[in-house]
Amino acid sequence: MDPTFRRWWRLIDDLPSKLTSVTRWTEGPTPPLVGDGHLHATPTSVACLEGVVRIVSPGRSIDLNPGQALIIGAGVWHRHEPLRRGSIWFGQGFLPACSDVLIGDHDREWRGRLPSEPSRHLLDATLQAADDATCRLRFSELVQQILSESVDDLPFANPALQKMIARLWSNLHRRVRVEDLIRASGLSRAQAYRIFTDGYGVPPKEAIATARLWLASGLLANGMPVATVAERCGFPSADTFARAWKRANGTAPSRMGKKAEK
Repeated sequence: MDPTFRRWWRLIDDLPSKLTSVTRWTEGPTPPLVGDGHLHATPTSVACLEGVVRIVSPGRSIDLNPGQALIIGAGVWHRHEPLRRGSIWFGQGFLPACSDVLIGDHDREWRGRLPSEPSRHLLDATLQAADDATCRLRFSELVQQILSESVDDLPFANPALQKMIARLWSNLHRRVRVEDLIRASGLSRAQAYRIFTDGYGVPPKEAIATARLWLASGLLANGMPVATVAERCGFPSADTFARAWKRANGTAPSRMGKKAEK
């Protein structure tokens, strides 16, 4: 392993014992129709290993210092500010076929992949923890789980793939289409499909459909009305969303909203 990457992993290994705080952003304002930033369809995590890591969301920002972490809920619009020299961050998210982790400093980064479970369950438990102490405990368990896994390289280095993923994450609520991803890649349709499918794990059409339903699940769990969820997830109408949700889950989306209220 590259000596720099080996050092980064040692910092992650120390994170559970040095963890001082875990902030949670569970909700946010309606994502803008223009402007920089992105959202994720599932909760994601960010931790500072060295230096300062700044994350900005409409109306708020946070500077993470070493030993501090942030959990960002599904659908929360945010932006990662460029890292200052000497800063190192660690993050985790979820793709349709796996969980992805990222470690980086101001001029390079490494991405890896591991099974989605039990990481997804542990991250959800961290986000839903009843108090700060439990939140820190659950996040420590999540990091320890990642360290126990066999993490493989994730082939995200292709610039065309990165452009397509960025377009997906920043335009999900803007009714992004497969054609938008292909256009962002600058490649032919066949080339774009192959590169996206190989790197992201599923074809572009499936990636968009899955992301919309994952995002909808998180928003419904927060008690958001069905019509608002449909709009936030880029569906043409509430009826279109309800049909897609029922095909995937067997029940109406309003049923999940009622469960969240209990």
